Amino acid sequence: MQLVTRLLFRLLAVGTVMMVIAVVVTIISARNDIDHEAAASEKVGELLSILADFQTEITLSEQVLKIDALNQSDTLRHFHIALLDTSGKRLTQSPKETDTSTPDWIKNLLVRDVQLATTSLPIIRSNGERITVMLEPNPYSESTEAISSALLFLGLFAALGVALIVAIWVSVKLAFKPLADILAGITRIESGDYKLQLASSSTQELNQISQALNHLAAVLTEQIAKQRELLHRLQDVQEEERRKLAHELHDEFGQLLTALQVDASYVLKQSAHQPELLACAQAMYDNSSSILSQLKNLLAQLRPYGLQGDEEHDIALEQALRDLVRQRQSRGDAALTCNLSVNLKSAVVPQRLAVAVYRIAQEALTNVMRHAQAKQVDIQVSVDTDSKQLCLRVADDGVGLQEQSALNSQIQTKASRGLGLVGMRERILANQGTLQFITTHPHGLIVEAIFPLALVEGQTKHD
Repeated sequence: MQLVTRLLFRLLAVGTVMMVIAVVVTIISARNDIDHEAAASEKVGELLSILADFQTEITLSEQVLKIDALNQSDTLRHFHIALLDTSGKRLTQSPKETDTSTPDWIKNLLVRDVQLATTSLPIIRSNGERITVMLEPNPYSESTEAISSALLFLGLFAALGVALIVAIWVSVKLAFKPLADILAGITRIESGDYKLQLASSSTQELNQISQALNHLAAVLTEQIAKQRELLHRLQDVQEEERRKLAHELHDEFGQLLTALQVDASYVLKQSAHQPELLACAQAMYDNSSSILSQLKNLLAQLRPYGLQGDEEHDIALEQALRDLVRQRQSRGDAALTCNLSVNLKSAVVPQRLAVAVYRIAQEALTNVMRHAQAKQVDIQVSVDTDSKQLCLRVADDGVGLQEQSALNSQIQTKASRGLGLVGMRERILANQGTLQFITTHPHGLIVEAIFPLALVEGQTKHD
């Protein structure tokens, strides 16, 4: 059902109920008014009977008591009876305002201050005594009735307005209750959680939004899966090309350089008595040794020891990281202290994940040595068996990042420099991980990568 239709139906139901209540209250009020008018008619007849008794032998004091009782009754309406003697002295009680519950400002608003004339009726009693019966207008009963009716209808209108407001509020609240789930779903999509399945809503418009979000989450999930598979294939191709290049360099250049070094060593021995040839042979030997050493370092970067396994062998991640630290320290600044801590808790890390962790650590360490101006860097790799996650933290005490925007610009400027930070994010995405750059006080930076690890405690899995 559409939202507008739902609201109209609920408002119609509330309006109908309030209309029925108004009709019932009006009927009850009208019946009470009719009963009061009938009782007042009876009191008028009683007044005529009292006036007729003045011609009898009933004492004047008894007549005064009857008139006072009649005046004090609630059913005598519109006028007050006064009894005066021959001297004009009032024998009955003075009229009093009976309505004390209505505020004065309401009386002044609804009742006009009009001077009403009195009517006198002279009567001669049977004993010859002359008295006067005076009818004094009494508007209080009629004004009280009018004020009560006005307040009643004002109360009904106020109740109807409040009921409509409450009905609208409840209807809107119930109708838009699924919005909380929709907003939570949008937040999950923004955070990268696409495992979304919103429940159907009874409101047509919100149900369409929920279905659209579910479809969007499903499409994004499918696209992310395809993107991860593509990244896996690209990284597998990249690692395979590195392996082939390492083999070719080792088999071709390695053998040639080794042979060249052997020849240079032979020439060096044979030219012991020829200084000029000896210097040339020594240079050839030194240069070939230097090239061979650089070739070994290059081969270690292309295909590190420990990550040379295949689909049928486990990957020695810890050994590869230790070789990486040792190699970088031997080639880098001697003042930089590099600490490595690996605690896998007997968990077997899949090959692709191990390669990703190694490459991210390699890039983070390279950035520290090139840009951080740090004196110490700590690399930690740990496995949390409770949450089944593998965490890589690279923390340094260098200059750090002043703002997150500086990191974003750095990523853009380094996009064409090999793996870089963009490559780190690609490996994070391919392995369903998260990547954070945390600045520390007063300076320094922490690169934290967290990956889900499906199998731990000695179980094996290979992609």
